[in-house]
Amino acid sequence: MCCKGLILFIALFLGFAAAIFLIYQFYSFIRCGCGKYGPFVSSYGKLKQDVLNEARSVLKKSKKTLKVTDLGCGSGALLLPLAKEFPQHEFIGLEWDIIPLIMGKIKARLAKLNNVKFVKDNYMTASHADMDVIMCYVLKVTGEPLGKKLAAEIKENSVVISEMFPLGYLQEVKQIQSSLAGIPEKVYVYQKPRIKSAATSISKNKPTAKKKTSKQSVNKVSKAPKGLKNKS
Repeated sequence: MCCKGLILFIALFLGFAAAIFLIYQFYSFIRCGCGKYGPFVSSYGKLKQDVLNEARSVLKKSKKTLKVTDLGCGSGALLLPLAKEFPQHEFIGLEWDIIPLIMGKIKARLAKLNNVKFVKDNYMTASHADMDVIMCYVLKVTGEPLGKKLAAEIKENSVVISEMFPLGYLQEVKQIQSSLAGIPEKVYVYQKPRIKSAATSISKNKPTAKKKTSKQSVNKVSKAPKGLKNKS
């Protein structure tokens, strides 16, 4: 009887927790402009590991301190394991929702990680110009405007890693085949777009124009002596 009561209590507790979570998700969805910014959903599974592995490959190669940010970091599912593994680098999480932000701060403090900080901010208005590695897990509606913003701001050697959703305007480096709960998904890796300037194309055309001009002038000069001889 006691065992049945315990099972019933656990079931009721889990049901209550699930209901609270669903209410919170709905509340977050309304607050974020009905989908403009995604509600808090923690990264997990193979998709999470593929994002972490891609970030690790960049951090391992660098001998200097890199700045790593997670746009919409939630409670730090991506930042915290990287911060623990790479104490020589700096990690910054941006999150608009105060609840997962507090959870991230608590977990970082419990893990005694001094190289990571959580900031309440909007990643669409904050500057990312000094970041070396940028991770994000944004909705499709945010992909294009965020990509445009990053393309204008980030450094040439910065790496952008997007979980599940493609970003616009950036130059795609590669796509990583991944999965989430058995469903095929992708991780997208980007860098700053490299656009050939008009000045470069003009400079390439200049030598050709000079050659034609010089050739024409040589022809004119070679004909001139004949005219002079006839006049004399």
